[in-house]
Amino acid sequence: MELPVMLRVRDVMNEDVTKVEKNEDVLSAMNKMIEKGVKCAVVVDDSGKEIGLITEGTVVRKVLMDRKDPAEVRVGEIMSTPLKTIPADMSLRDAMIKFVSDNVKQLYVEDNGKIVGIITEHRILKALTEIIVTLLSI
Repeated sequence: MELPVMLRVRDVMNEDVTKVEKNEDVLSAMNKMIEKGVKCAVVVDDSGKEIGLITEGTVVRKVLMDRKDPAEVRVGEIMSTPLKTIPADMSLRDAMIKFVSDNVKQLYVEDNGKIVGIITEHRILKALTEIIVTLLSI
């Protein structure tokens, strides 16, 4: 069975991307992430260019487990690079393959060289579940 419409990453991505500065302390960055209810944020340099990623897991592994003070550690010291991105027009099928091949939980969505959203495994699963429920109710 082939669906008449192909879903693209832009159709299911979250457009609200949390950004933190590389020179910001980890405690401040984590507070921003907690306020927004997210588990990761894009790291930007002084000019606003997206240069990396910080996640809750990174903070636990590189700060808390090493008994460092999050108010003394800069985001740029622990961020992951490079920032893994996918095109906004990529099919959900290809996005799922990218998740598996890159062994990641989230990918940032890029359009014309700018980060325009984030897509997670959970978000794709939710979209696919909604499609299945809709198809089953026809």
